Amino acid sequence: MKAGRSFRSIARARGLLAGLWLAAFCLALALPASEAPGLVPLAGFLAGTQPFHALERALLAAALASALAALAALAGALVLGRFHCSLLCPLGTCQDAAARAASAGRSARRGPGRRKGRAFGAARLLLAVLVPGALAAGLSAPATLLEPYSIFARGFSRTAGDLAGLALNGLEALGLRIPVVTLRWEPLAFALAALPFAAILAAGSFRSRWFCGELCPVGAALGAINRLAALRVRFDPAACVACGACEQVCRARCVDASGLDASRCVQCLDCLAVCPTGALSYGPGPAKGAGAPDLSRRRFIADAGAVAAGAALALALPAAAGASALPLVRKAPRGASGRLLAAPPGAASVDRYASLCTGCGTCARACPSGVLRHSGAEFGLARPLVPYLDYGRAFCQYECVACAGVCPSGALLPLAPEAKKRTAIGKSNLVLADCIVVSKGTRCGACAEHCPSGAVRIEAVPGRPLPVPVLHGPTCIGCGACETVCPATPRKAMTVAGLAVHETAEPPRKDAPEGDAAPPVEGFAF
Repeated sequence: MKAGRSFRSIARARGLLAGLWLAAFCLALALPASEAPGLVPLAGFLAGTQPFHALERALLAAALASALAALAALAGALVLGRFHCSLLCPLGTCQDAAARAASAGRSARRGPGRRKGRAFGAARLLLAVLVPGALAAGLSAPATLLEPYSIFARGFSRTAGDLAGLALNGLEALGLRIPVVTLRWEPLAFALAALPFAAILAAGSFRSRWFCGELCPVGAALGAINRLAALRVRFDPAACVACGACEQVCRARCVDASGLDASRCVQCLDCLAVCPTGALSYGPGPAKGAGAPDLSRRRFIADAGAVAAGAALALALPAAAGASALPLVRKAPRGASGRLLAAPPGAASVDRYASLCTGCGTCARACPSGVLRHSGAEFGLARPLVPYLDYGRAFCQYECVACAGVCPSGALLPLAPEAKKRTAIGKSNLVLADCIVVSKGTRCGACAEHCPSGAVRIEAVPGRPLPVPVLHGPTCIGCGACETVCPATPRKAMTVAGLAVHETAEPPRKDAPEGDAAPPVEGFAF
């Protein structure tokens, strides 16, 4: 009983730490950077602790910090097993909270036990291979839909953030003088983010950690390592009296009188606190009885078949995407205006960026101007929820590198502020016929006043009664400031189209434009 009390204290401490970790995630994602810029570094740090993205970034972006984070996660799993799932995964802690709330504060475990919960065993391994394999093949949809941090970050920021913003703005509309959160309501993005998050929490309230045990690719990979971990929960069938106490508290539904499924165990240690006979223990040493890794031929063949099937599917996906009549991948995504959508600085190219982005939305939350917007199917059905720059509502701030700094997947590579100032993510187009200086005879210099690189100047041009905008294309970085502030209606005189491959612009101009930059009477200025 003394050991039980000790493990009960340890389990409570683990629960407290997991709650604090979840609170940190919620704090970092609840408000956009325009309202709480000081939380951006916290969001970047927390996102970098998630093992799937750390491994992705280490392999595909060659980031030293992410490589160290991935190695730390692997070493931790080899020593401590699947501890990440019960301590550091925000989606897992949310499921625990949902299950406990549904149980009126009692044990978080609900639903069938170990034997009935193993129907998806092979599917877990298949997904563990398919999700990263598809991502490596340029199809991000499986990771977008199943990677736990992406689901949580996107779902929580949309549900808590957007609903809180709607409530605050609604109260302000009634005349209450309160701080108002800047909100840009996007119903489709809200539905695509909130519904999967809510579905997982609902499933977890009826079968605790159902997603973790059956569908999560990170959980499947860590579960495979957990069966060989140096320190983990162990089961001794000789000491078990089949009292059922462990079943009542096991949130992963991985233990009963017949044994322990170590691949599902999330190392919450709740079972150790209630076991009256010491049949369950934690520590090093050879596994005993039913708690030993299942090395039977049948299990080996099933696991190997699942891994092989996942690899085969991952290899076949690019060919299927190319042969399908469905728009699975759009390498040149275009918006409603027909212009190529712009990817954020650090993307290098639109195709590379969309193939690696899992739509977590951390970059959109960190963007201080709010120019980043979740896509629907603009990048293709196999690349959903990829953020792009919507110049109709804001522009990319000249010295800001927040999005690249918080991206957990490596879809956005880190950029120094000076390098970002010369990274051309798009190019401006100028149609003088639509400019109010020409169409209405009104003086205007909004585009030139807001252009940070000097690509747009207001100059006196022969044949024009008023000074007009002059655009020097090689200096333009496609930040969108000119389009955002252009007052012309119904068509903007200045518009920005994204570049499929980002370029290096010429240095910002201090002098007047050369003769080759003079605008034509109609059409484009370059």
